Amino acid sequence: MALSSNAHADEAAEYTLKAAFLYNFAIFTSWPDRTTDNFNLCIYGKDPFSQDLDSLMRKKNINERKVIIHRMNTIDQLDRCQLVFISRAAIGDLAGVIHSIQDKPVLTVADSPGVSEQGVVLNMNVKNDKITFEANLNRARKAGLNLSSQLLRLATEVHQ
Repeated sequence: MALSSNAHADEAAEYTLKAAFLYNFAIFTSWPDRTTDNFNLCIYGKDPFSQDLDSLMRKKNINERKVIIHRMNTIDQLDRCQLVFISRAAIGDLAGVIHSIQDKPVLTVADSPGVSEQGVVLNMNVKNDKITFEANLNRARKAGLNLSSQLLRLATEVHQ
C-alpha cells in the first residue's frame, strides 16, 4: 500500500513541475496574431494535473492575457486553443489531433515517448528524475509559431 501511495505522490509532484513547464513553454513562444483577449490552454484527454495547473495559472498571465483552462475530450474545438496538452490517455488520438489543428497557430505539448517525431511541437520526458523536453522546430514553423532561442537551448533534442 505504501508503494502505491508513493507512486501516486511522485506522479503528482511530476505533474506539478510539468504545469510549470507548460507556463514557461507558453512564455517563450510567440504566436502570429492575437485573435482573443484570453490565452486558451487546453487539456485534451484525461487531466493529469489535478488542480495544480489551475492554481498556477490563476496567478499568471501569458503575453498580458488571462489564462483560461479548458478540459476537452473532443477534437473539434482544439483550433480555438493557443496551447494543447495531449494527455497520455488520449495519445491514441494523436493523428486526429494533429490533423484538426494542422496549419493553425497551436502549440502542441505532450509527455509520451516518440510523439515529437509524429508532430507534437514540445514533448516532455523524465530522465534521471528530471523533466526534459524535445522540440519539433519544423512543426512549430508550419504552425506559425516562433520558439525562443532560450527555450530551444534547454531542449535535449531539436528536430528540424
